[in-house]
Amino acid sequence: MEQLQTILLQNRQGMSVEVINFGARIKSILFPVNGVATDMTVGYDNLDDYLTDEYYLGATCGRVCNRVENAEFELNGVKYKLTKNDGKQCLHGGTDNFSTRFWQVISSSPSTVVLKIESESGDQGFPGKLILQVTYELTEQNQLKINYSATTNAATPINITNHAYFNLGNESCEQLDLKICASNMLERKSNGVPSGNILPVVNSDFDFSKLTNIGIKHKYPLDTDLQNMACYDHCYVFDVTEANNSQGTHNNEHKNQDYLGLPKAVLYSKSNHIKMTLFTNQPAVQLYTGVALSGNFRPYQGVCLEAQDYSNAVNISHFPSTILQPNDEYTREIIYQFEYDNSSLSNQ
Repeated sequence: MEQLQTILLQNRQGMSVEVINFGARIKSILFPVNGVATDMTVGYDNLDDYLTDEYYLGATCGRVCNRVENAEFELNGVKYKLTKNDGKQCLHGGTDNFSTRFWQVISSSPSTVVLKIESESGDQGFPGKLILQVTYELTEQNQLKINYSATTNAATPINITNHAYFNLGNESCEQLDLKICASNMLERKSNGVPSGNILPVVNSDFDFSKLTNIGIKHKYPLDTDLQNMACYDHCYVFDVTEANNSQGTHNNEHKNQDYLGLPKAVLYSKSNHIKMTLFTNQPAVQLYTGVALSGNFRPYQGVCLEAQDYSNAVNISHFPSTILQPNDEYTREIIYQFEYDNSSLSNQ
């Protein structure tokens, strides 16, 4: 029987990250708040609780994260059926997804760990054997870098993200301010799946183009669907820079390095003066404010910023393709940078 394994990453700035081999998960991110190492994320105290976790805490999600409508898709004239674990939809890969499996630890050092999983053809209902690696690296600049790389022997959909819930040491994400560099979002149907329409967010409940308090957004929504949901669970499309646009939008054409200097989102705690900045070469992010957290946790205890490709792209032809071909390599990167910042960020 495989055993839970914890890998500790540390830097000389007082920051540390725990990664576990079950689900290739982030267990904790400790960052100094007033000299005290404080967890920036929501997690279990008992390591064994991750084995029965229902919330994807810190998990690597796939083979296709987010939702696949009706748990099915067609590729090269063949229809594929997936497992349904979110009503009629397939969520984060279905009932036996990557977050519920033990990953092989390939290598580790005080600052880096590499984990690997092999997914055979037909696994979860997807075609092609997929070999996926995730690398976690903690830098001296207080950046947690997550790199995904994958290959396949047959065309297959792929969309990988991390599902950490951030609270920056606060009791609730409603105490946090959020900025997302996105002028548009994917219209969400009642089943949680994008309709295919891309909508502007300006002057709406979904506008986080400036640093905005999440709790206030929750308290005074005008959008009826948002009122009924009582949380955000929506996919935002990052604004395209000239450098991004020159590279195209197909599955593996997000390879420019300019994104490393371009923040895609900012999360800020006024009480702790902690700022987390998201950098990524993923084109979108699922914002989820954790209304379903219960049991050991409370609703809204953390917020997810799940950098990813467009949700349900495998069923919407005009969305950028998420199909990985046998001669290509899937490469994506997510960076969470933490810093102490007591300046006024209210106008950003």
